[in-house]
Amino acid sequence: MRLAIARWTAVILTPPAYHWILRHEALIRRQGRPLSRPERAATRDIGLLDAGRVRILAVARIPLPADRLRKRIARFSRVVLADPVALTAGYGIYLCDGVQNDRVVLRHELVHVHQYERLGRRLFLRQYVRDCLAMGYLDSPLEKEARRLSVTDGRD
Repeated sequence: MRLAIARWTAVILTPPAYHWILRHEALIRRQGRPLSRPERAATRDIGLLDAGRVRILAVARIPLPADRLRKRIARFSRVVLADPVALTAGYGIYLCDGVQNDRVVLRHELVHVHQYERLGRRLFLRQYVRDCLAMGYLDSPLEKEARRLSVTDGRD
């Protein structure tokens, strides 16, 4: 039952999430900085296809969709939705001021960029929301992949 509800919730949430992601990706791409040479080099073992399109925007706080919606999702999923320190919107990455130089956080977000490339924006968002609601954030396959690849740098 929980999986069925998560599937339908993901179908309902994907269109507004998709438009939110497009708006914020455009903003980050306009105002953000490109990856540095060492950051670009680190994308190779992740499998990123177009590192040249990635932009990073440092912010004090990541702007998020309506708090009311976030609270409903948190209540349903039994997950506390704390303010994130990073968030990926297609080829755009928000990094909070305190993690701008954190290599693991950046690699985690670059894995999400690759997931967007691999799945496309709509499918990525639908799968991400569905899995987080059905399995929880920590157990969702996309988050597990991002955590696994963010702590390795291809020299293992």
